Amino acid sequence: MLKFLSANKEILFLLLIVVISAVLPHPANVTPIGALGLFAGTYIRKQGFLLLPVAAAMFADLTTVGVYSVLIMFFVYTGHLVSALCGRYLVRDRALVAGLPVAVVAASVGFYLVSNLGNWWVYQPHTWAGIVECYTLGLPYLARTLFGNVLYSSLFFGVFALMQQALSKQDVPERV
Repeated sequence: MLKFLSANKEILFLLLIVVISAVLPHPANVTPIGALGLFAGTYIRKQGFLLLPVAAAMFADLTTVGVYSVLIMFFVYTGHLVSALCGRYLVRDRALVAGLPVAVVAASVGFYLVSNLGNWWVYQPHTWAGIVECYTLGLPYLARTLFGNVLYSSLFFGVFALMQQALSKQDVPERV
């Protein structure tokens, strides 16, 4: 059992995060999904890393708010892909301390830019003034997204580092 847990610890950890993120109440845009994408992009080597934040967002939507505008949902889920790509290309092969802060900011800004494009398309006039208004109205959500990504990334990456330490200590035979 310990061998299975050690070999699949990233996947099991992410599944736990998905379940928790779907059931805990949270302020708008203060969610663990961006951090989940960063984590998946950093630690999951298979291409499925892209699907985890999207699946988590879809699961959370379906269990809480349901289906809303399909076009907006497309842009929101595409925005979550940005976090996984930031984890893959800004953190994965770099020192965690150097890459993670940059990736958290990039993922937050990327989500803001992509998801608000959907809101502009559906709710605002398709003019320069409409897009400026949409992105201006979205600034409080950018701040919340950044806060959530900082909070949950610190938690996820920190807890995972502790899990790795604990598992590596169990793999070392005790001295007699």
